[in-house]
Amino acid sequence: MAKVLMVEDDPDITELLEEYLGRYGIELLSVSSPGLGLEKLQLERYDLMLIDLGLPEMDGLDLCRIVKERYPKLPIIISTARVDVSDKVAAFEIGADDYVAKPYEPRELVARIQALIKRYSRITSSAESPSFSVDRVKMQIFHQGEPLDLTQAEYEIFALLLEKKGEVVSREYIANSTESLRWDSSDRSIDVIIGRIRHKISDDSRHPRYIKSVRGVGYKYIGS
Repeated sequence: MAKVLMVEDDPDITELLEEYLGRYGIELLSVSSPGLGLEKLQLERYDLMLIDLGLPEMDGLDLCRIVKERYPKLPIIISTARVDVSDKVAAFEIGADDYVAKPYEPRELVARIQALIKRYSRITSSAESPSFSVDRVKMQIFHQGEPLDLTQAEYEIFALLLEKKGEVVSREYIANSTESLRWDSSDRSIDVIIGRIRHKISDDSRHPRYIKSVRGVGYKYIGS
């Protein structure tokens, strides 16, 4: 069953969609504020996020920007009663995947949700490393089918490198993108954790097969 997180402060819409989406095998969890939405994303994995623009605490566009920075592979649909085309343009510019104007037909929303989840699923499958696979629900990484014995920090950093395959990931980005290290970790602590990961996957730092050091910047996953 697909899991969708919705940030919406209208209880009537919430009640309607929870029942309707359930008929199509979509489990909907709704929260009324951006802060609660960000908390839920830290606790559970979702297949898609629905964000209303007119929200308390912060604008839905700001929430969309934050979510895309932290969870770039989570598809987002913006829904709003606003009619200003600049909002629609801004939503796409900051990473929203789709945009539906209220009022909308629930069946149309179901079709958009299903299409986006299917599209992202294909992208994820094509990007999957044959050497390593990530189970984000169980927070486990497998090497050629065998689970790796990783600490929380090791899992988060290695999963990030796998996700950014072929890209140089700076130490600052690593620190800001992992819950175990966010904001307060030194470059040295990240280097130590990378060293532990290399040991567990039998990767020689002098002749790396998987994780390459980029001097003065950070690391890059180079495996197949």
